[in-house]
Amino acid sequence: MRKKVNQMLKWIAGGVAAFFAGRYLLRLNKASNTIVTRTSLQVNKVSLSGIELKAGVRLQNPNPINLSIQYPFVNLTHKGASLGSSQVKDETIQLPANGEQSFTITIQSAGWLSLIQVLGTELTQKIRSGQKAVLDVVSTMTTKVNGLHYSQQETLKLSI
Repeated sequence: MRKKVNQMLKWIAGGVAAFFAGRYLLRLNKASNTIVTRTSLQVNKVSLSGIELKAGVRLQNPNPINLSIQYPFVNLTHKGASLGSSQVKDETIQLPANGEQSFTITIQSAGWLSLIQVLGTELTQKIRSGQKAVLDVVSTMTTKVNGLHYSQQETLKLSI
């Protein structure tokens, strides 16, 4: 009889632990899906090696729990082809409950030969000669929120 009671208590304790673990994981998953991301782009400099851009990334946490995020990675594309990306950083940042964090991320283009292939010679020549050009750019910001993959895409107008 005592053995059955002990076994039953183990099952109950296991069930309670599974319930709370599942509830916690569900809250983390929900929190990672409700992060708000805003990205802005500006040209930092145009040089012989290509275009250097600055991406302003703001992450907002509207959740009542602290989140652990990996430093954001930003990739820029134009008509499906890569214009440039940020460096990958193995850095973890705490995003407080109901708080926000801003990042300024440097993005180096792949170089003029790649830009000619992506943008075409006419547009690339405009940029190199200092004439105004406006591009539709897709910014993909990728990170991990509490170990869960998070990615956000935005279409931005880039004035060069």
